[in-house]
Amino acid sequence: MKGLSVNAIVLIIILTFVNFGFAVKMYNKYYKMQKSGYLREKPLYEQLEQRVMKSFGNREELNKLINDFIQYKEAAEIFATSFKEQGEQLKIVSKKFEESKTKFEEEKARLQMERWALEDSLSQAKYTLRDRELEIQELTDRLKIVEEALFKKQIEDRSKIPGTWYIPVQ
Repeated sequence: MKGLSVNAIVLIIILTFVNFGFAVKMYNKYYKMQKSGYLREKPLYEQLEQRVMKSFGNREELNKLINDFIQYKEAAEIFATSFKEQGEQLKIVSKKFEESKTKFEEEKARLQMERWALEDSLSQAKYTLRDRELEIQELTDRLKIVEEALFKKQIEDRSKIPGTWYIPVQ
């Protein structure tokens, strides 16, 4: 460095420090990116372990947390299977309900038809009874007319016999 001026030497030293500082900065940036930015490639367990170690600082807390997650997952699976079973039971009950509803509607229609048939036969019997009553009334009226005619005839027959007087029999 004998042939260089002091200004050139100072400039070279400054550039060396700047270059070294830039290299340290880039190395730290790469290390942080590798540690935090590329977690996607690590398995879930390692990610959780690293987070817990950052948060709590020990492995026992991590294991407790993982066990809790596993228990919650198992409970959720049991809950889901019970919901599925209840859904299947509800489908069965709904199907039975629809079948009984259909049977009820059929029975209702059958009973309604029977009711209408009974109403028809009742009204027909009513008309028949009314016709029979009219016939009986006509026959009763004719019988009275015939009895009156017979009674008049008996009175006339007895009155034709001279000297006898009879009380009419009713």
